[in-house]
Amino acid sequence: MGTRRRPQPVHWNCVFFKVEEITFSVPPHRLIENSDVFAGMFNLPTGKDQTIEGSDMEHPIVLEGYQASDFDALLRILYPTLRDLISGTFKLEKEEWVGILNLSTRWQMKEVREHAIKNLSNISLSPVEKVVLARAHKVAKWLKEGFTEILTENPIRPLDELETLGLKTACRLLWIRDQTISHKANGLGFGVTISSLVCPGGHAMFTSALSCNGCARPISIDDTEAIHLYDTSSVQIKDSGGCEPTRSRFVINLQILRCRLLPPGSRQSPGPGFEVNVDEIFKEEIASYESWDQ
Repeated sequence: MGTRRRPQPVHWNCVFFKVEEITFSVPPHRLIENSDVFAGMFNLPTGKDQTIEGSDMEHPIVLEGYQASDFDALLRILYPTLRDLISGTFKLEKEEWVGILNLSTRWQMKEVREHAIKNLSNISLSPVEKVVLARAHKVAKWLKEGFTEILTENPIRPLDELETLGLKTACRLLWIRDQTISHKANGLGFGVTISSLVCPGGHAMFTSALSCNGCARPISIDDTEAIHLYDTSSVQIKDSGGCEPTRSRFVINLQILRCRLLPPGSRQSPGPGFEVNVDEIFKEEIASYESWDQ
């Protein structure tokens, strides 16, 4: 039989905090255990005849610049109720988790911060929300994810919305998108029209417009911007020969044809291009957030 853990003495003296116009009575031990800021605060020496701040309702510790709703949400995870523990259905709203993330970041509560990030990551956050929250609370993962998702959206978000992230950021994102798409387009060669596709006997394979199987958009037979070659490594180039000036024939497999047009709200496959450029262009900002969690 294992040795039973010796119970530690528990002192339920409470400390009074005032946040906005609300006064909270809180046992301080969880705050001290999880935050160096509070540990340092409660270790400060006090004079003999001096009234100890936080000792009663009339002399609370005033937390300036914080919201009572955020503090209340933080207390809910530091001091869960018996019902929360038994039911296993403890749940907070997104705004409450954001408040917990805010306080845990400012008060250096690493485990609480990680827990808030984990729960918010399981909630649907828009790409812009990820960037805004990442910058407000130093979360490198969200910054990279948000930028990459913005870049892969089709169509890209309106310029006015991108500018809410800052004009410099908007310019950088548009530059990354332009450079990456241009690079991919050059790597995949050239546009192909439906009318240029012929069988080995030289007969046109298609004589009327088609619809893309993926997005259902119509593709005219002479549209050079409608389709492209997905993988040019399988393309064979053959010269026609004869007395006429040399001409090249491209032998392709129909499976490598892809529609250039994506339906509204869809995303291109990000591939490594966008992610690599995001890491490079925003590397200093990303590194500063990553160092915060080390």
